[in-house]
Amino acid sequence: MSRWKYILVLLCWPPVAVAGCPHLQPDEEVLVRHVIDGDTVILKDGRVIRFIGVDAPELNKHNNGLPEFGAEAARDWLVNKIVKQSQLKLVFGVKRRDDYGRWLAHPLTSEGELLVTQMLTQGLGRLMLFPPNHDYWPCWLEAERQARRSRRGIWSIPLAATPVAAGWQQLSGLVVRGISGRGRLELVLEGELRIRAGKRLPSEARHRLALLGPGDRLFVRGWVRPAGNGWQLWLNHPWQFYQEKVSDCAGQC
Repeated sequence: MSRWKYILVLLCWPPVAVAGCPHLQPDEEVLVRHVIDGDTVILKDGRVIRFIGVDAPELNKHNNGLPEFGAEAARDWLVNKIVKQSQLKLVFGVKRRDDYGRWLAHPLTSEGELLVTQMLTQGLGRLMLFPPNHDYWPCWLEAERQARRSRRGIWSIPLAATPVAAGWQQLSGLVVRGISGRGRLELVLEGELRIRAGKRLPSEARHRLALLGPGDRLFVRGWVRPAGNGWQLWLNHPWQFYQEKVSDCAGQC
């Protein structure tokens, strides 16, 4: 599919309702100067707004590299949603600024819905959250799963089962065995990927993880690091994993 046909499909795809997503009252209504990329805009007053909840593929303009798959589609979709000199309603995060000085906010639709929900449902980016700005993760995780089920956007490419390098990754692999005891909870996936429950992982999420056994398929995301002859990935937040069904990845698991 050509780039422009791909973008046209995204623009014409109707919004999909996701249960549990809130309607919010804006903290501020701002004037947008222009869209930087699929998850960042700059305002007329010079503030840079980084959207909470979504990580769009990188355009890589800063290092003269090639755009990541889906980066131009995400940017172009946002340009059509938020045209230059248009008004945008924002709800700022509990943590208002990141380490780069960007303002962290939820962009809203005219109806007060979270615009990021639409972006995740259409596969324009992946779910990415950092406490304390993580209130709406159940809504957004379901939105992302809808995109995976339909193989929309970035999810049209099947996920790898095992890492090939260190770094933040999304993976889909089969559980080989589980290890538990004395507060330790660990699953070993194919390719010697060890999934370890961190101390910050809530008890309900730990329980769901403990129920998984050999043959179950797990979607997982997080920082992958070398560990012995394999890899390890720590889970500290419930939105980092879920048990997969074939419908979650359209038979492409």
